[in-house]
Amino acid sequence: MRFSRIALAAWLIAGCRGSGSVSVSVSSGGAFSDAVPAGAVSVKAFGARGDGVTDDRVAIQAALDAAAASGQELYLPVGTYSLSQAPRGYFALQVHGNVHLVGADRDRAVLRQAPGTAASVRLMNISGEHVVLEDLTLDGNRAALPKNEQRHGIFVTDSTGLTVRRVTSRNFTGDGFYLFNGTKDARFYDVLATANGRNGLTLGGMVDGTAIVESKFIGNTAQQVDSEPGGDAVVSNTTITGSLLDTGGVSNQYVLTCSGTRADKPGHHWKVFNNTINGGVFVVWANHVVIAGNTGVNQSPVSFVTVQRSSSDVLVLGNRFVQAQRTVASLAGVLIVGTAGSSPERITIAGNDITMRYERSFGVRASGALSVQIIGNTLRGGRRAAAGFAGIHLRATNLDRDFRSAVVRGNDIRDFGDRGVQVVGNGQAKLGTVDISDNTFACDSASPSMTTGISLDDGTGAVQEAHVDGNKYLGGVRSSVINIPAHVLLKPRAP
Repeated sequence: MRFSRIALAAWLIAGCRGSGSVSVSVSSGGAFSDAVPAGAVSVKAFGARGDGVTDDRVAIQAALDAAAASGQELYLPVGTYSLSQAPRGYFALQVHGNVHLVGADRDRAVLRQAPGTAASVRLMNISGEHVVLEDLTLDGNRAALPKNEQRHGIFVTDSTGLTVRRVTSRNFTGDGFYLFNGTKDARFYDVLATANGRNGLTLGGMVDGTAIVESKFIGNTAQQVDSEPGGDAVVSNTTITGSLLDTGGVSNQYVLTCSGTRADKPGHHWKVFNNTINGGVFVVWANHVVIAGNTGVNQSPVSFVTVQRSSSDVLVLGNRFVQAQRTVASLAGVLIVGTAGSSPERITIAGNDITMRYERSFGVRASGALSVQIIGNTLRGGRRAAAGFAGIHLRATNLDRDFRSAVVRGNDIRDFGDRGVQVVGNGQAKLGTVDISDNTFACDSASPSMTTGISLDDGTGAVQEAHVDGNKYLGGVRSSVINIPAHVLLKPRAP
C-alpha cells in the first residue's frame, strides 16, 4: 500500500509540531557556471585556491565570517578545497548564523578534510540560526586518515532552522551529518550520506523538529540514520519521507533507529513514511511512532521493524517489505519484545504486506508486550516446513506484568513453517484476552508446511480467555484450532 504523498503528509506532518507544518518542496540544482551569482561573493575573493593541495582553511573561514556579518551569499566555485584543523578548536571551519553557502556544482565543489587531521575534528562546526548549505560535497578523505568515529562532516549545536540542500557528505571516519544539543527545525532536502565510517546522520542529545526529505543514506558502516539522545535528552518530532535508507551491503546494523534514553525519557513523534527502507528499523523507548507506506527488501540479520522495551502508540501501517535473508533463524517481519518491567503497549500492525523467505521465521512476533493489534495484514512464509514457526507468534513472558490483550483479525496468513497463529507462555506468565477472528489461513506450497491454523497452548496455560470466530482454513491446512486449554471456553467475541 503506497500512500499518496499529499494525503499521507496531510495526516502525519500536520500534527508534527502543533499547528506548524513542514515544507517538502525541493528545487532542482543549478547548472555549473564560473560566474559568481549576482549579489554573492566568492571564497576566491578571500584567497581560496581550490586546487586540492593548498590549505584553504584560513581563506574560507574569513569568507564565512564576512558572509555572516554582511548577509551576502557565499559562493564556492568548482574545485577541491583542502581544510586543516583550526588552531583552537575541534573543527576546520566554524559556521555562525545567517550564512548561506552555495556551491557551483554538487559533485565538483568539494570541501575536503586535509591529511593529518587529528581525531574528533569535524569539517564544519555549525551554530546559530538559519544556516543554509547547498550544492556541494563534504569529503572526509577517509583513506588518508586513521580510524576515528568522531571525525564528522558537519556537527551542529544550538542551531535553529538549518537547511542542507543537495549536499553530499562522504568518506568521513565518523558520521556524515551529526545534529547535537539545541538543534531545532533542521531540514535536509536531497542529501546523500555514503561511505562514512559510522552513521550517515545522527540525532544526538536534545534535537527537535528534524525533517528529512527525498534523501539517500547508503552504505555507511553503522546505522544510516541513528538517534542516540543519552542522559536526560530527548529526540522528538522527526519526519523522514521519500528517502532511501540502504545498508549498501556494508552494514548488518539497523538502517534507522527511533530511540529514547529510558522509560521516563522517551523519544517521541516520529513519522517515517513513503520511503524505500532496505534494512531494519529499531524503535526503543519511543512513543507516538508511525512507520507507514514504506517498501523495502531486507538482507540483514535483523527484523524489518523491531519495537522494544516501553515503547507505546506505535503504528506500522501499509508497508510492503520482503525479509530476504535465509540463514538467521527466528527473525520476524515485525518483532515486538519486552523485558521485565519494560513492555511495549498499544502497538498496531495493520495493512502490511510481509514476505519472509526463510521458513524458520515469523511474520509478526510479540513477546512480553502489554497490548497489540495485528489487523488486515498479508503474511507470507517460506513455503517449507519448520516446526515451531508461525505467521503470528504471541508469547506471555513477564511474570510481573501480564500480556493483557492481543487482537489478530482479518489477516491473510500463508505458508509459514508450522502454524498460522500460535500462543505460548513462560511459566506462570499470562496472556489475558486473545481475539483471533476473521482471518484466512492457507497452505499453498507443493510440500505442505503450515498444516495448522491456530494453536492456543504450549502446555503452560498462558491464555486466559480466547475469542476464535469467523476464520477460514484453506489448502493444506488440515487442523483448524488445536491445543485448547481446559479452562478456556472458545466463544465468539461480543458484537
